[in-house]
Amino acid sequence: MSTPTARQFALATETDLGGPAQYATFCARVGLPPVPGGYGMVMVESADGARQTFVTEDVEYVRVMAAGAKTPGLLGGLQIPPGKFPLIRDGWVDEWTA
Repeated sequence: MSTPTARQFALATETDLGGPAQYATFCARVGLPPVPGGYGMVMVESADGARQTFVTEDVEYVRVMAAGAKTPGLLGGLQIPPGKFPLIRDGWVDEWTA
């Protein structure tokens, strides 16, 4: 995959999804184990159109990325630390099934 471009950001936490039951349902549907703080996800697309979702338990990192993405050029050249997104899945989260 060529260098990906962030297209969308999503937070999957009890608060962001409306409560513990909704969070548990989300995790079951996408095949992620529930974790105390939830997940931050970055949906990326390569130059050739391949889609992937980068997943981390560092929700605040993704929250900051999403806020920064609202300012044109702010995320340009962003170097993501190795291991920040330990799970990378093909497709975007709305395309996953457990």
